Amino acid sequence: MTILNPGAKHSLVVGILARCKITIDGSLGYFGCGLIDGPEIEVKGRVGWSVAENMMSGVVVIDKNAGSLTGAALRGGDVVVRGDVGARSGIDQKGGTIIVGGNAGMMTGFMLQRGRQIICGNVGGGLGDSMYDGALYVGGKVTSLGVDCVEAELTADDDEFLARKLRIYGIEPPAAFRKFVCGRKLWNYDNLEPAERKLVL
Repeated sequence: MTILNPGAKHSLVVGILARCKITIDGSLGYFGCGLIDGPEIEVKGRVGWSVAENMMSGVVVIDKNAGSLTGAALRGGDVVVRGDVGARSGIDQKGGTIIVGGNAGMMTGFMLQRGRQIICGNVGGGLGDSMYDGALYVGGKVTSLGVDCVEAELTADDDEFLARKLRIYGIEPPAAFRKFVCGRKLWNYDNLEPAERKLVL
């Protein structure tokens, strides 16, 4: 199915719970492709805030840029943005993979619970702030790390995963990736002494 001239309208291609292929020949507004479970969707343009919010499974590929909150509360599947994304991509992400061919805004991976993000370009401040689990891979510069986000060593499994995912979508990898994970200092935050909380924050 092909949707012609979507006119950047909001909340299009939402709540589809079947395997199918949909091409959107143009740009979407806010909340496009949300609450889906199974479709393969290509957007031949840009998208606004919260594309693929609460997506369960399937693939969403955006040929240009995406706004803030890309893949919010993502639970499964792949969300691929060939251009740049705004702030808080993957906020409260619970699974799946977000792939960005360009740069990402501030607070990328905020409150990440599970899943992975691959950012080929640069990332704004507060990367992985308050993340709980999962992994963030960055190919460019990181402005600053958020609370409880730390750098980790890349493994052979990481290298295989990155190469395979980028190859599937024909995205050129950067010269090298860095991996960031949860430092796990906030896992038992309520049990910390007041002095310890100050050190963490």
